[in-house]
Amino acid sequence: MKTKLMALLLSLLMCAALAACGQPAEKKDDPPAAPAPSQPQTPADDASNGDVKDLASLKVGFAQDTLNQPWRSNQADCVVSEFAKYGITCTVTDGQGSAETQTANIEDMVAGGLDLLMVSPAQEAALTPAVSAAYQAGIPVVCIDRGITSNDFSCYVHADNYAIGGMVADWVAEKLTEKYGEAKGNVVVLEGVAGATTTVQRGTGFTERLKEAYPNIDIIASQPADFNRATAMTIMEDFLQTYDNIDIVFTHADESTMGAILAIENSGRRDEMLICSVNGTTEGIEAILAGRMDMTVMYTNASGPGVEMAVKILNGESVPKNITIDPLVIDTSNAQEYYTEGTYSPDPISLENSTYVESDTYIAEG
Repeated sequence: MKTKLMALLLSLLMCAALAACGQPAEKKDDPPAAPAPSQPQTPADDASNGDVKDLASLKVGFAQDTLNQPWRSNQADCVVSEFAKYGITCTVTDGQGSAETQTANIEDMVAGGLDLLMVSPAQEAALTPAVSAAYQAGIPVVCIDRGITSNDFSCYVHADNYAIGGMVADWVAEKLTEKYGEAKGNVVVLEGVAGATTTVQRGTGFTERLKEAYPNIDIIASQPADFNRATAMTIMEDFLQTYDNIDIVFTHADESTMGAILAIENSGRRDEMLICSVNGTTEGIEAILAGRMDMTVMYTNASGPGVEMAVKILNGESVPKNITIDPLVIDTSNAQEYYTEGTYSPDPISLENSTYVESDTYIAEG
């Protein structure tokens, strides 16, 4: 009986040992096991419409033609402030008015890593290779104000400088008809920077419209004033000394116009001529209200809608490939409406507050 009892006990002990096989012995000084870490959440986890990117982490650069010109400097400031509204820091480079320097700036930014390039080229053809290379490398490109000669960009937001030149010609013809009973008279032109896209397009639009519709309006002198008021003042002084009969002064930018105005006022000949300009800066609009200038064409710097399209692209959205914002004549009839004291210009103006035309579409990848 004792023998059977001992055998049963031995069998029970062996089963217990087998059940414990492979289980580590518990050490009383071991800390309790930590709970498994939870998976960190990202904005996309809560998004109902696809991924939401962390825009603040993206690298965006704006390659500017030059910062040594008030309109261009203000455009760069507007771009930076518009991106900041979305939490994006935008790095601005200064092309110093040189296509070669602007090209080098773009190449340096691309080499350093870039999620989106914004650019306002000094010259369309000269900047095309660098901008195209960035685009072909998979970097979205938004051109504002000036474009390139290829289709290698994501979105181009701009006004139509040819149309602006034509609008000035039509306004001039109307005023000269009021003066002489027909569209005739003498015009002097203070151009922008020689060879710059803006200069070429505004000048071409103006001269071609005159030839087409108003052949008796003569351009008696035309010279680059570099979008600079001191240069424009000197050139206008020369024009005033050379020509006894000037009906119209057309400058390619308000900055130049202000210099020309000083020369005209100093000569005592303000009442002889009408002064026309482009840009629609607050200083220019104020000059219209004060009777020192007669007309300017509002030319948006495209920073507002340009950044708006850039952010859509960064968020993976498709956008219009080409957005042409309509220019607007500002003269004594509506100058007060667009005057805002303490600002450089009415910009940045959003697309919502603009009239514009869209064409083509940039399809976001991925």
